[in-house]
Amino acid sequence: MLKTRIITAFCLLAALGVGLLLLPYNVFLLFFSAVFLLAAGEWANMSGLSQRWQQGVYAAVMACMMGILFFLGAHHAGILLNIILILSLLGWLFALRVVCRYPTKKISNNVFVLLLLGVWLLIPAWLGVLHLQPLVAHSGMLWLVIAVIAAADIGAYFSGRRFGRRKLAAQVSPNKTWEGFWGGTLANAVFALVLALVMQCNLLQTLGLIAAMVLVSCASVLGDLFESMMKRERGIKDSSHLLPGHGGVLDRLDGWTAAVPVFTALYLVWSAWQ
Repeated sequence: MLKTRIITAFCLLAALGVGLLLLPYNVFLLFFSAVFLLAAGEWANMSGLSQRWQQGVYAAVMACMMGILFFLGAHHAGILLNIILILSLLGWLFALRVVCRYPTKKISNNVFVLLLLGVWLLIPAWLGVLHLQPLVAHSGMLWLVIAVIAAADIGAYFSGRRFGRRKLAAQVSPNKTWEGFWGGTLANAVFALVLALVMQCNLLQTLGLIAAMVLVSCASVLGDLFESMMKRERGIKDSSHLLPGHGGVLDRLDGWTAAVPVFTALYLVWSAWQ
């Protein structure tokens, strides 16, 4: 399984690299929007829409919303992005409370509510990616958030396998441990320190960078736990079987759904402060 996961992850990273470095922005937009629409179809299934045509209709509605937001963003990009990010972050604070109290507290099992939840889950991350992507050639911001998510995932995987004893959220995801969580957090703290040394940051900038990357790392864990909770409610192991060794597209984007909005919000705050 580890070998399969590594091969699939390498292929996904290669595809993402080609998309980021070689595709024009509008083509990249279509490429990444298609990825999120695949995740939307998987979320529809997790919400109770088991028929393929129902999942397709939900993905089509999501595509229309993306088109409208892209059109509106061309005229009111800053205001629109800020509003959606604020709503996303408030939602993740509520999601943290639900995950911590599960199964005592649960998300509604109403299909309509769950479908609306999918909009909150995917749209802010999609907008965050579209905002960060043009910055790749200048500052590598999208690469940075990808690296943070990957470091949290890899650090947690190997640290958890080697030292894992205490369950992080036994009722949500039995395989995750506090040792794995701290391993992923430490990996990002070290990554931030190395990056700060390379960028020749002063002490205050270094501490701020470490705090920001640790916060994004924690957000990626929350996104992972939230999707695990929803899959447990639905009684499924993976969102689909599209990606060998990884499950579905949503299983790969779960950390992104929380980490990208948090990272984008921090980047906007940093840009305004500069």
